[in-house]
Amino acid sequence: MRWLDVSSHDSRSSRLRLAVGAGVAVTGLLLAAPTGAAFASRRPTPGVKPVFASSRLAGASGSAEPRVAVTRAGVRYVATNATQGTEIVYRSSDGLQWERTTGVPVGQTLPTTDVDIVALPAGRLVTTELDYAGINFITSYSDDGGRSWTASRGTTFADTDRPWLAAGPVDPSTHEPYVYLLFHDLVSGTVQHNMFVSTSTDGGATFGVPTPITLPPSQAYLDLQCADSGGPSNIVVSPRGDMVYAVFGTRSSPIGGCAAQPVEVNVVAANRVWVVGAPTGRTTDPTAWKASLAVDDTAAGRIVGMQLAPGAVDTAGNVWVAYPESVKNYPDYNGAAIKLVHAAPGLAHWSRPILIAASGGAGHILPHLVAGAPGRIDLAYYTGVGTGPATIWYSDAAQVLDGLSARPLITRVQLSAVPVERGTASSLMGACLSGPAATLNGFTCGRSADVYGIALDGCGRLVVTWPAQAGFAGTDGTYVSQQTGGPTLLATRCTGGRW
Repeated sequence: MRWLDVSSHDSRSSRLRLAVGAGVAVTGLLLAAPTGAAFASRRPTPGVKPVFASSRLAGASGSAEPRVAVTRAGVRYVATNATQGTEIVYRSSDGLQWERTTGVPVGQTLPTTDVDIVALPAGRLVTTELDYAGINFITSYSDDGGRSWTASRGTTFADTDRPWLAAGPVDPSTHEPYVYLLFHDLVSGTVQHNMFVSTSTDGGATFGVPTPITLPPSQAYLDLQCADSGGPSNIVVSPRGDMVYAVFGTRSSPIGGCAAQPVEVNVVAANRVWVVGAPTGRTTDPTAWKASLAVDDTAAGRIVGMQLAPGAVDTAGNVWVAYPESVKNYPDYNGAAIKLVHAAPGLAHWSRPILIAASGGAGHILPHLVAGAPGRIDLAYYTGVGTGPATIWYSDAAQVLDGLSARPLITRVQLSAVPVERGTASSLMGACLSGPAATLNGFTCGRSADVYGIALDGCGRLVVTWPAQAGFAGTDGTYVSQQTGGPTLLATRCTGGRW
């Protein structure tokens, strides 16, 4: 397969010129990666930024929610959708030159954009997609780099939505890696909503019965009953191999149900972000999951979950959550900032927010993040340029190399000058109706892709895969941005990207 190389830019003026002139995840554990305490505490050099090169995947759709995984051998894999909708997988040894795998994940009937992929330590790939034939997850695995795929068992429960995968340590009884599948119930969530985790103890070949991870009368459970709060943001495993965390947004609901708030279904403007954790070997025990409230903007009336407010864990076990924060309450998503909070292992106390991107103008949406050595974080998000329906959105990245310090230094770059979306933040988040009709926003209104992929390669360099569907001639498709220079998140000395 051939690829289109797109040079990266770092100026707002270049964004505007393209818009006017053209008319137009490390998945798996980093158990072997060095933490480098001295490296982690090293002060960043002001003005030194990561450098990226971006590629378009031939034959892949822009109406996708691509995900990325990196093996210990340094091979990157992207799961996305073909232009006709089928889930397909690409591979690359350097993040710059990509080709489709010869095999296609099996069992697809009516595939959707909800996909995910993880790489296990021995190189096995596990991927899943939400399939409209039953509204369930079609999961498969490959032991030969995607040349052939085998169907997994135990994930085809009906009325499930937004799957997330994470790879864990080795199960002591099977001697195979854990694989965790996080999701929520969709339509039935209007009656009783929850987040669920299915655990595989044989490297993703079979998955067990889903376990609810919040229980009544906990506040996290009560919040989830507020009008089928939106889907989960992600699931992550500590690089130390001891804990697994699920992250999701809710609206506050002190007494259960939606109280005095307007009903929202499927696409929900969260004002809280929860992190719920369990020991990696006890995820099938509902009582092992303990909830911690990472972000709460209930009193301020701000939105902190524009589809996503995901988490990551650094090599010291610190948990990080990135979230957007609107200026106003629902249904006005415009002008949002991007912020970052963290907690030490145990989640007893969450930090004051670190401002990653300031509020104002069209704002920012859809943050994703990955963590490396202690306090070293990379983020990706969309930034809007312009006003009203003519707003053009671009994929940006930010790097924090001293997030545990009192005054962290933030560096920001634009991943590519390719427009990814257009329209207001509110329209991209599905807020096209008002009044009683707003209940149906999540099912009747168009919206942007919610999810894209983020990971580290073995050198601690960022890899991001993102969709572009702004409708400008010749630009729509699935892209991958590979860091090629600048500061990294891991204290490794490498050139090939192997673990």
